[in-house]
Amino acid sequence: MQEAGPGGLGGGGIWGAATDENRIYTNIGNSEGKTFQLLPSNVNTTAGAWVAMDARNGKILWSTANPSNGRPIGPVSVANDVLFGGSTDNLGHIYAMNARNGKIIWSFETGGSVYGGMSISNGCIYVGSGYNVSLGVVFNYTGGTTLFAFCV
Repeated sequence: MQEAGPGGLGGGGIWGAATDENRIYTNIGNSEGKTFQLLPSNVNTTAGAWVAMDARNGKILWSTANPSNGRPIGPVSVANDVLFGGSTDNLGHIYAMNARNGKIIWSFETGGSVYGGMSISNGCIYVGSGYNVSLGVVFNYTGGTTLFAFCV
């Protein structure tokens, strides 16, 4: 078994995983911003990331760093060989990745942090954004403000 990324006080791989029966996908929250090595590429990052593992043996197939350098806290979703993940960066990026190799094939700025996962149904993905938590200020929360639907 391989370690996909660092744990931390706020979590490592958190809020659940997704599977397509061949691969298991999850986020790497990297809540403490530790430097770690993406496998199997051996690229170093301090960002969060997403990872795919072989469902039969746990071998890491690919890891993709979050290009916005935010934390991908929300759970991932997968359908039709596309993995979806969100970011807690201020612009609220969401990403679609090729589930076979982790290459980012689409992204969108929602305008606010994405802490939740995406729902997928009938060719559409749904994602809420705008939730913001300032950990340095007690009770400084902003509720989510937008629900996006993307359909093909």
